[in-house]
Amino acid sequence: MEVRESKAEKRQLQRAERLLADLTMPSRPDVLLEVMRAQSGFAPDPVVVTELILTDLALSAAVLHAANTRLAGWKRKVISIEGAVALLGFERVRTIVSEQFLSAALVARDGPLQTLRLRAVEAGRTAARLARELPGIAPNCLNGYLPAVAPDDAYAAGLLHDCGLIAMLRGFPDYAGFCREVHDRGDVDLVAAENERFGTNHCLTGYLMLQGWQLPDSLCRIVRGHHRTDDFNRPGEKVRDRQQLVLRAILHLSASVCGAESRTAWKAVEEGIAAFFGLEIDRLEQVRTGVDAG
Repeated sequence: MEVRESKAEKRQLQRAERLLADLTMPSRPDVLLEVMRAQSGFAPDPVVVTELILTDLALSAAVLHAANTRLAGWKRKVISIEGAVALLGFERVRTIVSEQFLSAALVARDGPLQTLRLRAVEAGRTAARLARELPGIAPNCLNGYLPAVAPDDAYAAGLLHDCGLIAMLRGFPDYAGFCREVHDRGDVDLVAAENERFGTNHCLTGYLMLQGWQLPDSLCRIVRGHHRTDDFNRPGEKVRDRQQLVLRAILHLSASVCGAESRTAWKAVEEGIAAFFGLEIDRLEQVRTGVDAG
């Protein structure tokens, strides 16, 4: 699905580029320490190391970036964090963790950035679970029209799709309060409100961040378009486009479960996503609340 930029969106992209010019994204020092400890033994367990990396948005992004830029001769883009760790090997991962630790800024445990990190991990786990479950539930997945999404890819998308919020939080002192107001009202289009107040939005800043990390274009496009809903009414003919829409639908479901999307905002997209998957609304709600309960 090609993105056609309007003049307004070009201005918003330029605003996002200026915002990102001096941005660095810190990792949580406690997670970095745990990863360093897990790697320091005689025979470190790759599963343990990978699971720890998966709990941190910034560290996961750094590992993906390295896998997509530092491996000479490897041409295929990597989306799965597990795959990135396997390709890089322990020595390269240890170097990345050390680099992150040396540059990490302390994050208030009760601040909005820490809240965002925790919610990102929850969104990743929820998205991965939905990616595993939906192919066996949704009629349009069962009949092959909607292609499956790998749980590892869904985790990465869930973890990183709101990374642009970091730039907004760090660039605009009143952004956290603005988000609370929008969430409490429920009937406000977040992206439109961001554009009106700040001249850009978290989808575009996130998109540019992932592009800067040289992550796969498919993941960048997911981040850029994850708040668009009209596309569910016209999925298109290309399998790749339909797969992107499946992942975007999973992100909406995940956001509603994790509290990143208000109940009112979810209700506005629920009917379109249910029709997209070929599910009755009640059945989709059972899937959503089932993931919530799990």
